[in-house]
Amino acid sequence: MLRNKIFIRILAVIALVAFLAMSVFIAVSPLTAGANSIQDAQRRQQEATQKKEAAITSQNDEIKKREELDRQINAVTAEIEEYQTKIDQKAQAISASEAKINELSADMQKQNSDYNERAKRLIKKGNVSYTEIIMRASSLEDMLSRASIVKRVAEYDSDKLDEIENSMQEVKAMKEDLLKQKQEVINLKAEQDSKKQTLDGYRQESQAIIDNLQKDIEAYEKEFELAKQAEVQARAAAEQARLQSDAGNGTSSSGSAVAPPVFSGGQFQWPSNTTRLVTSPYGYRIHPVTGRSRFHSGIDIGASYGTDILAASDGVVIVSGYNSGGYGNYVVINHGGGYTTLYAHCSSLLVSKGQSVSRGQIIAKCGSTGMSTGPHIHFEVQYNGKTTNPMQYFN
Repeated sequence: MLRNKIFIRILAVIALVAFLAMSVFIAVSPLTAGANSIQDAQRRQQEATQKKEAAITSQNDEIKKREELDRQINAVTAEIEEYQTKIDQKAQAISASEAKINELSADMQKQNSDYNERAKRLIKKGNVSYTEIIMRASSLEDMLSRASIVKRVAEYDSDKLDEIENSMQEVKAMKEDLLKQKQEVINLKAEQDSKKQTLDGYRQESQAIIDNLQKDIEAYEKEFELAKQAEVQARAAAEQARLQSDAGNGTSSSGSAVAPPVFSGGQFQWPSNTTRLVTSPYGYRIHPVTGRSRFHSGIDIGASYGTDILAASDGVVIVSGYNSGGYGNYVVINHGGGYTTLYAHCSSLLVSKGQSVSRGQIIAKCGSTGMSTGPHIHFEVQYNGKTTNPMQYFN
């Protein structure tokens, strides 16, 4: 009888231990599964990133060619602008020449009209020669006087004819020069059109490289986004399992932290002192280079080549270099509190990695490097690694 009681107690203890072990297993297994899911999603993200970087590295020749095309496009664009300056100068010279020709032609017409009017008056008075005028003198003194007058009249007529002839020659020479200037403008425009064709060729070649690179990169980006979504879902599942576990154990949780709605260090400064024109806002848009609908992770600020780019706030430069994935020359600044700002497509960089910068400091110059159709400032704000709308951080 005693043995039976002892045996029953042993079975009860074993059952209790088994129940407790099962409870722990049930409580822990969702968390373990959630952690594994998160690790798997992170691994997939890392693999997608590595594939993307490998694709970019394997296409170094194409990337270098794209960079060289950037330089050639900038150089040809500058040449086209020089041709336009020469054409404008020639156009001004042509306008001045035409005005001068019109002025001389008017003077010549007046001289010719005056001379013709005088000839008509002489004809009306009769066909009297200079010799007859002299011979009709009543005395020697009168003859000398008449001869002097006739000489002056003849000289006046000769001078007038010379003036008319000179004006005609001057107008003729200016018209010939005008034709040469117009031909020079035609030649300049032809050379400019040739440069524009060269520029179109460079842009098409550049576009083809971008398309090829982008095709591979987009595939890996899509894979990365799927892995990122999987991580979010896994974290949500793990959090739900943790809350259920806490509820089952009778404990409570304060929940996860919420990001502040605005930058903890104050409003950001606009990254330019000379322009506030936003040519492309934050959000989905048709990409100006690829022609595809893509998410625009920042804002584009219209600016000319060489415009100063300013740091939005105090911070430390964590990136300063060239990005072949589309940003071109770019800078990233860490401002603390989980906030970073990014400035892309720069023509030149004026800061280096690890350098401390102050609010409003010139960090780069505006350009059109990378995947860009023209000079502008691409500006991004990230909080804890996620892009946010930059416009909410300005006054």
